[in-house]
Amino acid sequence: MKTETMDLIIKYEDGEGNVTDRRISEIVPEPPDAISAFCHLRQERRTFAIKRILSVVYTDTNEKVEDLYECFGLPLVNDKKEIPSRLEQPVISRIPGHSSEAYKGQRNKEKRDLFNRFGHPVIANLYKERFFALFEHQCFKCGAKDFLDIDHHVPMVLGGHLVPGNLVALCKRCNNKKLDLHPEDFYSPEELGRLEPILKKQSQIFEFEFDWKCWKEDRKEYLLKLGIDPNLVNEVLNNPNHRYYIEQPSPMSSVTINIDISEE
Repeated sequence: MKTETMDLIIKYEDGEGNVTDRRISEIVPEPPDAISAFCHLRQERRTFAIKRILSVVYTDTNEKVEDLYECFGLPLVNDKKEIPSRLEQPVISRIPGHSSEAYKGQRNKEKRDLFNRFGHPVIANLYKERFFALFEHQCFKCGAKDFLDIDHHVPMVLGGHLVPGNLVALCKRCNNKKLDLHPEDFYSPEELGRLEPILKKQSQIFEFEFDWKCWKEDRKEYLLKLGIDPNLVNEVLNNPNHRYYIEQPSPMSSVTINIDISEE
């Protein structure tokens, strides 16, 4: 789609970590990883770094943009590539025990992108549990059941992203062992064979779209409909001390104005 003549709503994180929704138009790509556009919030033309755009929605269709680089006509960066061979793996300089990032904050941004679609932590936690259920709630590598992480199957330094089809449940110990290793250097051929169908099933979990209409009409009914335990629903709606507490919207107050239109 052409974005130059379209209005978009972007969720943007500034350099101080503040996130705001901004309507932008008159968009011009600035390769390799930025755009310039008229910002209606600031009422001026501004430059936006792609890495700080958390989500994009077309205002006329409410369609969410999945591929920002393609949307803005920018060169693809580590996107839609086949898993590189081990010979193509770059030499990595890193702090021991830390996986490499293509840019600062990439890991946290990808986690936000993966789970922001669920609208609220209590819903995200439900679907996270469904993800781990694909792995029988245990580390795929060693079978441990505690301290599970969601790992990049293809590491970030090789072009992998935290997206459905590239997610593996690993315990922290195995995750720290794998780091930036090519999958073929960490898993056996038998393990890779067992892992392939699990990777394909992940899209079914993460195709979730938050239903704002149902949420506004009846939050309790919506949470129950999603399959959240009734006791947990009761807690998050009524216990302010619960970690997932959902503050109820204030009832709208009404004001009655009487106008005397009789002639004197």
